[in-house]
Amino acid sequence: MTFSLSTLSPIVGSLYLIENLTLLYIFLTPKRSFLFQATAFAVPTLLVLIVAFPPFSLNTELSITEKLLRDYLLGCLFLIPCVLVFKETLHVKIFIFFMNYSLTQLIYLIFMYLDRFLSPRIPHFYVMTGLLLELAALPLVYRYIRAPIKNIISILDRPYTVFTLFPLLSFVLLAFYGLQGNYVISSFITLVLSTLLIFITYYLISVSITASRRRQELEVISNSDSLTGIFNRRHMEQRIQEEFKRYCRTNLGFALVLMDIDFFKRINDKYGHDCGDDLLKEIAKDIVNLVRGNDIVARWGGEEFLLLLPATNGVHAAKLAERIRKATEERRYSYGPESISVTLTLGVSTARPEETLSTIVKRADIALYRGKNDGRNRVVLVDGIENHEV
Repeated sequence: MTFSLSTLSPIVGSLYLIENLTLLYIFLTPKRSFLFQATAFAVPTLLVLIVAFPPFSLNTELSITEKLLRDYLLGCLFLIPCVLVFKETLHVKIFIFFMNYSLTQLIYLIFMYLDRFLSPRIPHFYVMTGLLLELAALPLVYRYIRAPIKNIISILDRPYTVFTLFPLLSFVLLAFYGLQGNYVISSFITLVLSTLLIFITYYLISVSITASRRRQELEVISNSDSLTGIFNRRHMEQRIQEEFKRYCRTNLGFALVLMDIDFFKRINDKYGHDCGDDLLKEIAKDIVNLVRGNDIVARWGGEEFLLLLPATNGVHAAKLAERIRKATEERRYSYGPESISVTLTLGVSTARPEETLSTIVKRADIALYRGKNDGRNRVVLVDGIENHEV
């Protein structure tokens, strides 16, 4: 946000203020009442008018460079109401504030150079023209630039706060050119090239973030079951493989719980496949809510779910399986006017030395079907099945 207008009229300064406040509201979200917002921005505005603009100015015995430096510092006062008014985190506010400051300072410098080169009859004619063009372009900023900038600030709440330094350093660079007071072609060319570099960097950051986010979305889609939203079989096989490698390396065991909805075909035949789909989604949510944060739940196929329990022995896995079985049995699932009772049969297996990954999954499957043969709605730990060849 730029208020380096010591040689311009308060009208020009007002245009700067309007443009920069609009930019703040384009990229940030207010959290205070309108009265608070108006007061917060009115106080530094009044201070700028008193200090910077004749006949309000208290001190005009300064060189152009000194006035410019003073105005840069006065402009930074608006960071205070920015912090108070908007709800984003501090580093996001700093990022947006100095990004706007750099943008408007850039417009000021470019058109100031044009003023000096072309010497129009009306003083600062090109500066005023630049401000009006910038003001007219604000709807385009909202339409085309707001979304990419939102992409950038969306990651500032993560461990990437170093991005906050970029607009600050950009502003310092532009302020350095402004304080030189050397309006020659070579300085102008350097300013333009630096400006292009700044905007290309913003563009590359935005493109990189968008591409990264898209890759993450595609990864989530490829690893998720389209119906229930939990992990699919492909992802679960990968996670079991990783856990098995860790087990071979550290001897830290893990357990698998294979679950099957009892008489699911009857439910589909009686209530329809839409009911069956809703039931799968609800049971998947219930299972996710009952397990630990580091446990992995996946739809294994059809009406089967598989649960991966890292660092868990058979006894604890069976207890968790029993909790899932009991919670499902006690719940009544609603479908329209119908209240549907559902039970699960669960088979539990644990990792053993000198066996393959497929054997661990197969033993959970053996335990599950032993439970089916013994009457369903039960938990079977495969380690308790004696004399059964895998």
